[in-house]
Amino acid sequence: MALSKSVTMPTGAVAAYWSLVSMQSILGSQVCNVYLGGYVSEATQAAGSPPLQTRFFSLTASQLGVSDITTATSAEVYSAILSLVNASGSTDPLNGATTYSAS
Repeated sequence: MALSKSVTMPTGAVAAYWSLVSMQSILGSQVCNVYLGGYVSEATQAAGSPPLQTRFFSLTASQLGVSDITTATSAEVYSAILSLVNASGSTDPLNGATTYSAS
């Protein structure tokens, strides 16, 4: 699973494939810290290329829809990120992102 949204970097390169780089549950705080990497494509990520950009999100158990942060799945993380970036009035560069679907 990943997200799809074309975002032009300051260099002119376009990141269109956004996937989890890491997610870490912070025990006792009910927070999950997440790094999302933006890649040119799924193929460049699979080939081991570094992300063009890395985004950080700190998500609460409530945002993830779980009562125990240690049970959060990557699908729940992606869903929470989509809710944040696509919220009404959002000016986030990922606004308009969707779930990635391979062609």
